[in-house]
Amino acid sequence: MLVEERLPTLIEAVIKQFLFFGRSEIQSQLLAIALALALSWLLSKCFWHWLVKTFPQASVFIWDDARFSCRQYLAVLLQHLDFSVISLIVLNLTQELFRTQDWKRGLLSVAIRLMWVYLGYRFCLASLYAVFPLASVRQYHYRLFAPLFILYVLGTISNLANNLELIAQISPFKLFNSPFTLSSIFILITGLYFWVVIVILLENTLLKILETENQLETGTTQATLLLIRYFLIALGIVIILGYVGVNGTAVAAITGGLSVGIGFGLQQVVSNFVSGILLLFEGVLRPGDIIEIEGQTCEVTKLGIRATTVKILKNNSERIIPNQTFFTKDLTTYTSSDRLVQCSIKVGVGYEYEVNQITTLFLRIANEEPRILKKPAPLVFLLNFGDSHFNFELKFWLNNINLQTEVISALNYAILENFTKSLIEAPFSQREIHIRTGG
Repeated sequence: MLVEERLPTLIEAVIKQFLFFGRSEIQSQLLAIALALALSWLLSKCFWHWLVKTFPQASVFIWDDARFSCRQYLAVLLQHLDFSVISLIVLNLTQELFRTQDWKRGLLSVAIRLMWVYLGYRFCLASLYAVFPLASVRQYHYRLFAPLFILYVLGTISNLANNLELIAQISPFKLFNSPFTLSSIFILITGLYFWVVIVILLENTLLKILETENQLETGTTQATLLLIRYFLIALGIVIILGYVGVNGTAVAAITGGLSVGIGFGLQQVVSNFVSGILLLFEGVLRPGDIIEIEGQTCEVTKLGIRATTVKILKNNSERIIPNQTFFTKDLTTYTSSDRLVQCSIKVGVGYEYEVNQITTLFLRIANEEPRILKKPAPLVFLLNFGDSHFNFELKFWLNNINLQTEVISALNYAILENFTKSLIEAPFSQREIHIRTGG
């Protein structure tokens, strides 16, 4: 007899689940559990409200990468555990009430067991906040820990009325002439999800550790970790497909047939992908670099495998640029070999003033500006002789191009102030007009 004929169908399993929860003793326990959880939630809110009023500084915290103080961590621990602890107390009291009335209480026992698991889950989560950066823990929380706990709860509830092992062997359809069971579908979906999430989270954690310890060049590190990520994801897909029994020959045939069409359709994506790998390995661009592309001065904020995110310095907006653009368009970088930027100011001074006096004045003003580098030192050049004035140029160096406009403005104000104090007048164009009168 075929496996499908010996096992209950999926529809029968669903009907059995509904019949189980439709029983009066089950519904009374579900109502008691819902009321107990609602009461516990209200009590936990009241407790937290009292805690905020009593200890305002300890109970107010910002969810960023900063570490908690001891008092703040205690508040976080209480916030994570208060609901589960109160729920366990209320559920146990409810179970004792059902026992004294000689009512069925099996579902209450399951709810208490789940609440103990939830208490351990929340305690582990709160403990992680004391050790690791908050942003990283929250990523693991919402992408990994919470889905695992939800799957555990759903599996426990489904196993109340049905045998999960029998349900897992139900084969709703065939794939490549092989029966595809519910267990295979579950493993294929959840396995791929959790594998990809774990690989990405581990990559991010490892990248932060290496960047913190300055063990490797940032671009090389990102490129290496990205290649490892895609290799591990591809390896995981192959392993999971093989585990669930997908015919490898059929998959290879279909993949080969679609590769040509996908290649044409995703030509730009592949080009950006390869360009991203080259950018990361060559180290041409790094986060924090100042570049000029398509007439706009930008700061590189993030290097991705498909596109690069830059911040336009003019208006502080962000722009996402496909990676292949950096190989097809002219690119000016101000921070490739170093972060030094040369700036200059041109000023005209009348012929009645001494050149050495003006040169000394400009150098003193430049040296008094703290943002101007002392090495290389500022320089003053006498460029040429104008119609009515000398043309001077003050050159100086900065280590941050973002300061250029601000420093030039400060120097102009200082030059104007010193000209006023030294009674130096800026030249202006003069024209003599001869008027002839007819006679």
